[in-house]
Amino acid sequence: MIRLIALTSLVALALPLGACSLDPEKQWYKPGGNYTAADFDRDTKACTKDRVLNEACLQERGWIPLSGDIVKKQAEKPPAGSANRY
Repeated sequence: MIRLIALTSLVALALPLGACSLDPEKQWYKPGGNYTAADFDRDTKACTKDRVLNEACLQERGWIPLSGDIVKKQAEKPPAGSANRY
């Protein structure tokens, strides 16, 4: 009985921790044109090798990532000499 409780506790802790480590799924779109899910499936199959998606290949085919994986801009620095203005 103790083993069952320990195993259940271990699984209950491991599942949320494992889910946190997963990368978010990227979303892609092709600007300036009509496209279907079949078009995207065709391009992802062509750009996938050994179960790894080559994102540069998708971008060469006109697809752009639409997810939060884009690097944020750094905060702009105030113009030189403006710190002592007031």
